[in-house]
Amino acid sequence: MVGDRKRNRKEANMGKGSKASTSKDHDEDIATTLEAKNKNKKRKCVVDNGRATSNPKPKEYAEPKSLQSTPESRIYAYELPKRPPVQSNIDSLVKNNEYSKPFEKQLQENDIKQHYRLFLSQKAVRKFLFPLLKDEELRGFVRQGIPVTAYDVQGNAFPMEFKQTSCKNKYHILTQGWAEFCDEHGLRALKDFVTLWMFRHKETDRLCFVISLRTIDDLDHGIKPRPINN
Repeated sequence: MVGDRKRNRKEANMGKGSKASTSKDHDEDIATTLEAKNKNKKRKCVVDNGRATSNPKPKEYAEPKSLQSTPESRIYAYELPKRPPVQSNIDSLVKNNEYSKPFEKQLQENDIKQHYRLFLSQKAVRKFLFPLLKDEELRGFVRQGIPVTAYDVQGNAFPMEFKQTSCKNKYHILTQGWAEFCDEHGLRALKDFVTLWMFRHKETDRLCFVISLRTIDDLDHGIKPRPINN
């Protein structure tokens, strides 16, 4: 009897030990699973960070596709050359090898339709061209105009007149031979742009212009003029 009771207590204690062991193993399995999940989370964060740094420009600051290639963007991206892209025979005519700073104009209907005058930016004329004029030329510009010669980049010469109109707005214009220049080059409003430089003739000391052209065929509206920089 006593032996049977001892045997039963021993078996009971063995059962308790087995349950304790099983519970411990179960806790270790849970800890291992949690650790693995945490590692995965850490690994995922590294991958996500790497993906972000491969494109450092945030989406909200990305340039809209509609603005990436427009006529306006191409126009302002073009840098006006300091010297006109002319044939060498024109460069040989330039006194002291000195040109004015260039300025650009998009041709408008009133430059082409009426066909006898090119309207120039007053700010550009006063900033870039007036410094090349002598006092008597400035007086003539206001009263009756100054005879000038305008060259295209191929070296063809067009006698013109550089003047200020007598109307209230005092427009600055090139006139006379401008109509011939338009016909010769088939100029069109809105699509064609002219860039102008002024210089003095090496031999005669008279004022001259060089006018270069560029065309943007898919442009069908007026745009804000290029800023007049220093």
